[in-house]
Amino acid sequence: MNHNIGICIISENPALIEELDYIFSLIHVIQNPEDDCSFTIEPFSLPPKNNRDILNATIKQAQHYLTNAGKRHEFSFTPYIFRDLNEAIKVLPGENTVFDIFIVDTEYLPEYSKEANISLPESPFDLLISSCKVRTLTPFSKVMYVPEESLNSILSYVDGSTQIQVLQDDPDLVRAKLLKLLIDHMEHGYLNKLLSRTAATTKSPIGLAQAIFSHMQEFWLKQWDFHYYTGSMVANLIRSIQALCTDVQDDSSPRCLTGNNEHCLAAGALAGWQLFERSYVITVTSGMIDEFRGTLSNLQRAKAPGLIICADSPADSWFAFQGTIDVDTDGREVIAARRIPHVYLHDRETLSEQLNKAFQVMHEKPGPVFIFATPNILESRENTFSPSEFISKVSEPDDIHQNDLDTVMNLINNSDIRLLWNCGPLSKYELELVTQIAQDAGIALTDSLTHPGTVQAYRNGKLNKNYLGTFGVYAFSRRVYHYLHDNGKLRGPDTLSQFFLKHKIDQAATPFSEGKLKRNIHIVQVNKNKRHLSPYSNIALNMPLVKLLEYIKAHLDVQDHIKANRLAYLTEATNLDECVPGDYMASLPMSANYFMLKLGQQVRRLIENNAFEFIGVYDVGRCGLSAIRNIPRTCRSFSGWYGRALMGDALSALPYIARTSDKNVLAFIGDGARALVPNIESQLVHALSQNPNGTKINITLLYLCNGVLSMIQTYLDKRTPSGCGRQVVVPLPLQENHTEHKREPVTSRNITVNRTRVSSYQEQQIGDLLNQKGRINIAEVLLSHNSDGDGLSLISEASWNRITA
Repeated sequence: MNHNIGICIISENPALIEELDYIFSLIHVIQNPEDDCSFTIEPFSLPPKNNRDILNATIKQAQHYLTNAGKRHEFSFTPYIFRDLNEAIKVLPGENTVFDIFIVDTEYLPEYSKEANISLPESPFDLLISSCKVRTLTPFSKVMYVPEESLNSILSYVDGSTQIQVLQDDPDLVRAKLLKLLIDHMEHGYLNKLLSRTAATTKSPIGLAQAIFSHMQEFWLKQWDFHYYTGSMVANLIRSIQALCTDVQDDSSPRCLTGNNEHCLAAGALAGWQLFERSYVITVTSGMIDEFRGTLSNLQRAKAPGLIICADSPADSWFAFQGTIDVDTDGREVIAARRIPHVYLHDRETLSEQLNKAFQVMHEKPGPVFIFATPNILESRENTFSPSEFISKVSEPDDIHQNDLDTVMNLINNSDIRLLWNCGPLSKYELELVTQIAQDAGIALTDSLTHPGTVQAYRNGKLNKNYLGTFGVYAFSRRVYHYLHDNGKLRGPDTLSQFFLKHKIDQAATPFSEGKLKRNIHIVQVNKNKRHLSPYSNIALNMPLVKLLEYIKAHLDVQDHIKANRLAYLTEATNLDECVPGDYMASLPMSANYFMLKLGQQVRRLIENNAFEFIGVYDVGRCGLSAIRNIPRTCRSFSGWYGRALMGDALSALPYIARTSDKNVLAFIGDGARALVPNIESQLVHALSQNPNGTKINITLLYLCNGVLSMIQTYLDKRTPSGCGRQVVVPLPLQENHTEHKREPVTSRNITVNRTRVSSYQEQQIGDLLNQKGRINIAEVLLSHNSDGDGLSLISEASWNRITA
């Protein structure tokens, strides 16, 4: 059997071209020794003493292999040599040769610089492969020669299927490597039956991938993402879904995203649902269900609909490596204990039934659905899936008694009391209704610790006069505190009613104890899930919020004097300075109060004067709380305090948000979160470079450094004597130069990365961080610990230095 292998070479290096010609001739002579009787293999020693020994030993191995495994095959090579990438792309489409191997010498590509840490274009191989006829691609088909000084930059963006080499000066070593490369390719693509069969079948997608991709496209269109973390058992499934996503030629193509670990995938999926209403498919390899941490529970709590595919072993396996299903353990029970539905795909005959069940559950009861799949399902390219028609069954809430609605309307229209609406996650339409009703009825609005930005301080660049700030167990604003209290005493139900919209009224929702909620506060709760109606609610409305809002708007008729009084209460609260004299005190290191006060003032000016918009990202920690409380928001933001309040979730989700957002991103990350999760900075650069809006926005990542777990220290400060601080220490990262203020920016993947240290508040420095587009700013902000103010506790807010003189 004759095989002519086309080789595309982009290089003008005469030494490389000469050595390739030598290897082509050498392989011909090995296969046809009668054509050159003078060919002999020089004696060599083993182990080899020099590169000549390595070359001759490799030739001997190649001769033995080709005269045995390759005796029925005849290989020839047709090289095409181009000066640059553009020439190759123009010429290749018109050639009839079928190509297997692509060799790119970056010395001769002007767009590749020898300088490290500079902007690099995408890999040229995709362009070359799409420009010509390709027969067999193996792990040895893509070869890139790079200057030694560019290794660091090149390795940061090429994929695992590219052979990276620095061209050596010794011709014997170069020849040995080239010979090995070509024989490896011939073995993998033609001579080894197992390997060549694998290469031949990779063109068709895995059946499970086709079924899942088709379903997600039909029901979610472009509103879903594919998150993956690779592993041997899921590698082909991932490749298949990636290929299916790539084949979509319009805007409905879902994004394929990875992360530093499985936990990052779940955190990104949570952010995708909460911020952008995007569904998800997550794929991970065997034994990794525990790597998602409590973020699985957060996905369930958020009712974020999606599929999590986890490879696992057949139930009858005898203690499979990394498997979670055996006679001692069962990973399915772990997921069931979290009340997350799952299916087990192990039999092709029941594949359609089980997969349809997963799809049905995901639509009827939104949230994550686990798919455990065994290797025979994950590797099968047979598509036996038959989609079934199903109608999503949405359970209707109980009938609302008209007298409850009448009571609510009487409260709004006729009761001369303060009304505070605590808003959970609102849709755009719900937000419009809430905003309009609040303006017309004089109602105060707050967002929450777990859902910051559901209502905002600024909407479309205009100040929201009904917004008082954040309300929650922590980070409640001073204005909200004074709106709810009279001289430090909580106002009674005869003067105040709190509405909790789309809330469970869980512990994170309010700083007040269960006793106060039951005895001292009039509560109206709206939640369509009957199980989430709290025992503290005086009026519990089991209905979709949008229905109530539409009913209120249709029946709104607030008496003039009542509206005037409410607006007066609002004005009194909004005129109150959020900060007290102690917050204005500059110090070195800065307090969190001072830094966030100054940053909040500057952000407010940018919003009002420059139409600045951003998504806030707040990790769990004392400094993150200060940011939630003091930095005015313009849109919905992401809070690590949601659900389990998992330190590190917000930081882990940051690359996903950078990939997806069309607005600036401002992230507040404390010492504990930074130390807890892997370094996400390289992923962050890659993510922003893939964002179509990447050059129009910036990502500012503030590492808030005070060397301690400040929230735990705050707890200790209020409840224990001094001397309990050792357990909260978080050593700061080592610095190359402790006196440095700012490093020179570097550029990677066309995104500028700027690193700096902030030890005192300089408006010009902060302005540079926030205003320059197409860049990532990573700033270490040096702060001191305190447990003062910032809504850290009711005790703190009632302290002497928080009282208005």
